[in-house]
Amino acid sequence: MNKKFILIIAAFTITVPGFFLFSYWYLGIFSGVTTNQAENFDVTAWVADHAGDYNKTGEQVVKISRILHSYAFNCKPMLVYYESAITVGKPYLKSAGGCITENVLPEHVALALTKQKAALRKFSFTTGYKLTTYAQTAVALRKVWVEIARLTDKGIQLKFPLVHIVHENGENDFLIAVSK
Repeated sequence: MNKKFILIIAAFTITVPGFFLFSYWYLGIFSGVTTNQAENFDVTAWVADHAGDYNKTGEQVVKISRILHSYAFNCKPMLVYYESAITVGKPYLKSAGGCITENVLPEHVALALTKQKAALRKFSFTTGYKLTTYAQTAVALRKVWVEIARLTDKGIQLKFPLVHIVHENGENDFLIAVSK
């Protein structure tokens, strides 16, 4: 057999499984979504508004995270989707991105965030759903829209906003209220 042919077969044999492993571990393309009932959800975060494609809301998270890190404060990334991407067109979507902070921020840090058009907002509900998946943020968001469509097809009336909390270990929690 020709050496070039053997090299091509070897490269193909390594590349294809490598792509699937990368997709599985890093992107989370093959991960599932776990749906559980959630009660008494309550979180306060510094967020900045965004209009348009939800996949670009992360820019607000980066902006707020940089400010917090410059003052030595931690940031737990959070995104908020105010409308259903299933029924509202991309140009008309409204969202916010920012950080959950564990501490009450000093006045000078809060002022720096306010100058960047960020605001301290509270998100809460008494009854809803928690959808969890291990995936890269944009992939996770697409998976969750499928689950939200399944819930609504079952006759469950969901009430936006959809709150998305990103964990360091790669898990994403999406929380949404149920209409009364």
